[in-house]
Amino acid sequence: MIKINADRKVNLKELEKKHLDYMKAYHLPKLQSITGIKRIRNKGIYLYLLNHFDELVTGEPDVLRKIIIDIQKMGVVFDSKSSKKTKLYKDLLEVFKYNDFVTRYPNPASATPVWGAYTFVAELGVTVCPYCNRQYIFTLCDSHTGKTRGSIDHFYKKSTYPYLALSFYNLIPSCKLCNSDLKGNKEFSLDTHVHPFLEEFGEAYTFSLKMRPGFTLFNRKGECQIDFLLGSGDEFDIELKSNTPDNKFEDRLKNSADIFKLKELYNMHKDYVVELIKKSVMYPDSRIDELLHQYQGKLFTSRVDVIQTLLSNYVQSAHLDKRILAKLSRDISRELGIVN
Repeated sequence: MIKINADRKVNLKELEKKHLDYMKAYHLPKLQSITGIKRIRNKGIYLYLLNHFDELVTGEPDVLRKIIIDIQKMGVVFDSKSSKKTKLYKDLLEVFKYNDFVTRYPNPASATPVWGAYTFVAELGVTVCPYCNRQYIFTLCDSHTGKTRGSIDHFYKKSTYPYLALSFYNLIPSCKLCNSDLKGNKEFSLDTHVHPFLEEFGEAYTFSLKMRPGFTLFNRKGECQIDFLLGSGDEFDIELKSNTPDNKFEDRLKNSADIFKLKELYNMHKDYVVELIKKSVMYPDSRIDELLHQYQGKLFTSRVDVIQTLLSNYVQSAHLDKRILAKLSRDISRELGIVN
């Protein structure tokens, strides 16, 4: 899992304001209208949401957790079919109508971009699924050639928490596989899973080669065995290795990896790892230094530039969200000694 906006190139406060302005223009009036009805049932809930509207819309994940707890303390839990047939639930679906947001398409002819799901994902700058780091989720909206964008997952599922359906930090751009096929309607929380606006696997959970019985990656001289250079990856498996002493964090890392089937899916990329093994043999430190010396100031500005060109991927933590399989590339390359 990769953290959203890890390099801090996007000013999230500016995007929060755009989202809040949109919500106040199109969704707040609905809530105000309901709250104004005399003797309406559950008025305390409506008033709570109205009084905490800004927090509800732009509050960070821990603020959203507090809102959930507060509402549950008021006796409102939408976890059954009967609770989802109530007027309160239907009202909240209408006030925080997700479909209104996702069907607001950008207008190329307008000087002011229309704020909606397409603009949200595009301006957030998320082009690779943060959950799996395996799929691109480029955004395109053109009246002639068609439109596409990443799916938007709700970290706190909108079927149980309809009042969080349009909360900025509850909207996670992701690929369809992670959002619809794997996570689906499963319950997530800050206590059980990793939130990509807050955290990432980073150094705490890294990809590693696990040799199968009877195989070794390097011989006694430190040379890579020829079987790996000519093989297809049948000699090893790709695993996720925990490097954190925090047991609770480790549990959340594992839970997220299990939901998104990262171990199983990444073991389908063994051909990519075999190429990394070959490059570790082809480009020892001396060869990398030679390339840097030869092309410094022309093609490369640093040793990292050389390595990223050779690997065709990023290896710096802040840039892992720019290309698919970047974390796998970084972690395995470190293990192979390509990246120090």
